[in-house]
Amino acid sequence: MTDLPIIWVALAIVVGIVLLKQLRKRGRDFGRGSPGGVDVEGDLLRACRGDHALAERLIAHELEQNSELSRPGAALMALAKLRDDQR
Repeated sequence: MTDLPIIWVALAIVVGIVLLKQLRKRGRDFGRGSPGGVDVEGDLLRACRGDHALAERLIAHELEQNSELSRPGAALMALAKLRDDQR
C-alpha cells in the first residue's frame, strides 16, 4: 500500500482547519461594524442629510408604532419609508 492516501487525508485536514479559522474570524468581525456589516442608522442619517434630530424622530416614531422592533429594526423601517416618500 502506498502513502498517497495518507498525504491526501493530511492535506484535507489542514485545508479544513484553515477554512474553519477564516470562517470563525469572519463571524466574530460581523457584528463589530466590519465592512461586511450594515450600518442602518448611518444610512438613515445620510438619507436625512446629516440631520440627527430628524433621524432620531423617525426612529422614535417607528418604535411608537411597533414596540417589538429593535432600534436597528426601527431605523430600517424609517429608512424604507423615507426612501418610499422620496420617490
